[in-house]
Amino acid sequence: MAYTVNQSTTGVQGALDSLIYVVNDSTNTGEPKYRYVCRVTVNGTAVIKLKQLPNNNSSAVFDVANIVQSYVYQDMNPYQLGLYDLDGTLSTTTIYGRNTEALNTVTLRFGYEYATTDNDPPVETLLPATDTEVVVVNGSFANATDSYPLPSSQANDYKLNASTKLLLSDIADYNGQHICNVADQEGIRSYGALAFLNGDDVGSTGSSYLHVTYYNESTQLNTGYLQNNATNGGWSPSTGGTDAQSLLYVGIHPANLQSQGITSNLKPSNNTGYTHYIAQFASSTTLSGNETSVPYKFVRTDCGKFWVAGSAYTLHWWNSKGGIDNIPCAGKSVERQDMRKEEYRTSGGNSFDANGTSTLYSKRSMEGGKRSTRVRTTTSLQLSIQTGNMNITTPLIQSLMNSERVYLSGSSKFGLNVDSATTGIVQVYVTDVQKDYLKSENEPIQSYTVNVELSRYRLN
Repeated sequence: MAYTVNQSTTGVQGALDSLIYVVNDSTNTGEPKYRYVCRVTVNGTAVIKLKQLPNNNSSAVFDVANIVQSYVYQDMNPYQLGLYDLDGTLSTTTIYGRNTEALNTVTLRFGYEYATTDNDPPVETLLPATDTEVVVVNGSFANATDSYPLPSSQANDYKLNASTKLLLSDIADYNGQHICNVADQEGIRSYGALAFLNGDDVGSTGSSYLHVTYYNESTQLNTGYLQNNATNGGWSPSTGGTDAQSLLYVGIHPANLQSQGITSNLKPSNNTGYTHYIAQFASSTTLSGNETSVPYKFVRTDCGKFWVAGSAYTLHWWNSKGGIDNIPCAGKSVERQDMRKEEYRTSGGNSFDANGTSTLYSKRSMEGGKRSTRVRTTTSLQLSIQTGNMNITTPLIQSLMNSERVYLSGSSKFGLNVDSATTGIVQVYVTDVQKDYLKSENEPIQSYTVNVELSRYRLN
């Protein structure tokens, strides 16, 4: 029998791109009730079987992207690495974190089914020799102008093995630099993390050391590195990594670097007056000549009067590359609450107990009347993001607006009126459905406004 997989999608791919497989059976397609069969297995578990009639060329085309999309998604809480691990446990030596379901290996096994006669049930046959693997993340690596079939090297730019390679981020290249803003004012610092491919199995062999160098304008202050190993929460890149070890997160904003207890000279408090810091992966403890990613420049934004305790917010979200991104909201924030409630009326008084002699009927002035019940309070925030350079900020805003999962951190009561404000992360829903994007360098400095709703009702 000649059953072949003539076209397949392999390597590291995005679940939001088509995952195309074309099979051909040159022997049996004329049999009664013939169907091509594709079994989809995700991380060792069979999740579905797909069946198709032969097409006009006696072949079948399977696209499993819509199936796989349900099985890959970024983690909910990597944003405070350096203070907490992914389980929410206090850990100042855990600056890295392993993914849970952000990267999965998908195996396709193909075959066929047919019946002996028109009146018999079909018998299924799957062929182990057709097994095909693809590693999938919750993102897209295809450009708007790309045509199919996509190459197996579609994610090559994100495999950390050369100085031109990228993290799984929507931080854009602007004039040869990858720049994003961070916030650090009077000890109130933004949290944030990024994700990256890790290990030989995904072609990312050089993610061993993340070098961080602080600057005051052009003057270097301190430099050091955060080793990617199990002790620090990650996994030293090599062959044989699990799916969990093949995509890692690293805490990289000022609050993460301040809370980590691995390298003290990388704490912002030990770099007084810094204007920015640069983070870059390397395969060695020596950065120069061993770079395995582009440098990422984290610029200390001018927060102004609005970045204060109780309203120092940072947005975090799942981005288009299967990783995560972050941006501080250093402008003015406005909190609003909308209440929905039911009403009912009471008569008041002691009519159930009064007898007119020993217990006189009485009704006090505060009793009876209209009351509320089932109060449901929705908290919304209008957040302002300073653009600085619009060409740097706009791609991140576009990524945020198109994200399916968004989070908010900060020193805030998050809609409650308790006296103590604590630093934490909540899930939010972006209510904006339309956005004008700013790109011209010739326009005056402006800010983006993002409206979000806290995903949970306020406790009443």
